[in-house]
Amino acid sequence: MNKMLRILLCSAFALTLVTFVSAEDYHNSAGVAGVHVQGTRVILPPAPIFSNCGTGCTSYNTTNGYYLSGSSIATSPNQTLAMGFTTAGRKAFVKALTPNTVYTTNGGATHANDTVYLMTSTSTGPGNAVAKLTHTGSIPDFPKLKTVKYTTTKKVEFKAKTAYFLCESANGGNTQLLWMLSNSDSTSPFFFQITKNSCLHQTWINASGNIGAAFEIN
Repeated sequence: MNKMLRILLCSAFALTLVTFVSAEDYHNSAGVAGVHVQGTRVILPPAPIFSNCGTGCTSYNTTNGYYLSGSSIATSPNQTLAMGFTTAGRKAFVKALTPNTVYTTNGGATHANDTVYLMTSTSTGPGNAVAKLTHTGSIPDFPKLKTVKYTTTKKVEFKAKTAYFLCESANGGNTQLLWMLSNSDSTSPFFFQITKNSCLHQTWINASGNIGAAFEIN
């Protein structure tokens, strides 16, 4: 598949994404995930705390994906991303959904994994870890994409009207994944860092105003 790299300039640093020329935006043609019919009534799933990719994160851009890179990857090493959201009311965390794929074209390992955290928010980006999230099953190698469900065994209750971040990094030095973009969200807080492939490293660069990565918080 043809591809090209795009460099988004943020201050003196560059945020890198990969574009797949032949791909298109993805929409769930089978209906809204989680919706079912009971008799004559349509039963909707609970409203998410935040989503920029439709209910169940079923609508996102497969043409563009941001790298999540380990330290040994030559293309955009250490790139780590964090997307922000703000709660409306006090609510327990259930799951996070993001579209991901393992990317091996730049030499990364196959069947790789990522590391994901819920984090507090500060004036300079993500703050402290609230909970580490995990998923079951595997993330497929490109060109297959998967909306991955991340959960935690820790009880997390969001405070009302409070900002948080969802952060993803590559798990391992020789690992590279893609976090696919939303279709149009350029208003959510968006930060990245390229000095260490870890959400817990506190040197963040503000990329807000660019199209952010797709995610849903429930």
